[in-house]
Amino acid sequence: MSKTSVPIPSGSASEGVPAWLSVDAAAWADARPGSWARPLWPVLALLATVVAAIAMEPVPVCSAVVPCGPDWIGMVQMGLAIGMLYWFARLPELTLVAAPVLAVIVAWEELPSADWASRAANLAVIAALGFGWTAAWARLSARQGQRRLIETTARAGQRRVEPAGPLTRGVIPICAGLVLCAVASGAIVLGLRAVHADEGQAARATRTEAEVTGRTDMSLRVRTDDGRRITVDALFPEDYSLGTTVEVLEGEGWRRLVAEPYDAIEWQLLALAGGLPGVSLLTTGYLARRRAAAVHRGPVPALRVLERMDHEGRTWAYAADDTAGSTPLFAFTCVPVFPDADEAEIDAVHGIDGIDDIDDVPTTKTRFREAVMLGAPYEGAELSFITTGPDGTSQVTRTIGPVRMPRPGEAPAGRISADSTGGTPSHAH
Repeated sequence: MSKTSVPIPSGSASEGVPAWLSVDAAAWADARPGSWARPLWPVLALLATVVAAIAMEPVPVCSAVVPCGPDWIGMVQMGLAIGMLYWFARLPELTLVAAPVLAVIVAWEELPSADWASRAANLAVIAALGFGWTAAWARLSARQGQRRLIETTARAGQRRVEPAGPLTRGVIPICAGLVLCAVASGAIVLGLRAVHADEGQAARATRTEAEVTGRTDMSLRVRTDDGRRITVDALFPEDYSLGTTVEVLEGEGWRRLVAEPYDAIEWQLLALAGGLPGVSLLTTGYLARRRAAAVHRGPVPALRVLERMDHEGRTWAYAADDTAGSTPLFAFTCVPVFPDADEAEIDAVHGIDGIDDIDDVPTTKTRFREAVMLGAPYEGAELSFITTGPDGTSQVTRTIGPVRMPRPGEAPAGRISADSTGGTPSHAH
């Protein structure tokens, strides 16, 4: 088998397209953010500080003067904190908006009434959010810098990407996100209605003082002033000592403690379960749709590169003169573009990862192949490629899922022989 790369068929779009040489590719790689901006560090910082803040937070005691009840601001605060752990890693665009909102809520709600230990822990949460926001800004700024470098390198080569049918990129996550957000909105509405109904019953109920005579895990046994012995539900029965006096609200077939209004925790949890993935899917779908539209909107940078597929189905891109495969630039998963199929059909055929049975990948895919890269690569970019298909004819592919930058020392997965790559062997790390 030849040790040279598989060339693009003659007469293809590679004519007149400049090569992405190693010197330009190195400058592009150096434009990536520093290792301090890796999502792992903000995630660990926020997780540690939130756990500390929860551990240091004083436990409120329910009373008739300061009753417990549904904490909607606390729900938003908890939801944003959970969401940030994912958004730091996958959605820096959403991080730029959500991190300041959460920081303001923490400063407004937690700092004024907290003791010194809790205040210090919440200040650490705010610092972790600032760190995550800065890291997200650095990642997005690096993307812009990498785009500018590619545009400068490919100034002499611009190509138009012909869409395969109508633009449907991002439709599925957007639709799923809308459904989940509708579920979350419905849960909030129903929770507010239940709270309002409880307040209406409380306004019509009779208030009675009673002495605590016994406790169970979920209720109190009390004796009223007129000698009646009744049982009333309690979320926190341990807060009421035997012999203390509590106030009970009683209506027709209804009874509760004044200190413990209706708690809409079930509706709040449902709102979080629907709202967090819903917002994430909406943002992911919108960004994917915007990036795909940008590729098809007009001429995009075009550069000649080398690519090859590893034994896990990922494709790796190299500079056009890196025939030894010594420096992989980025990895992605791609699928062929069929002229008569829209993007939704392409995704359905190739599955969520766009990988068929890797054991059946033709040898030409694990060899180096010449390709024309259409678009500017960066973390999360949408790209198209013109390359050689298994039958030796020109083939157009596009990425599905985000473009991923390798960590230092990372190489394609699997053992690839020199004969099949056209260069030195590469081993997975």
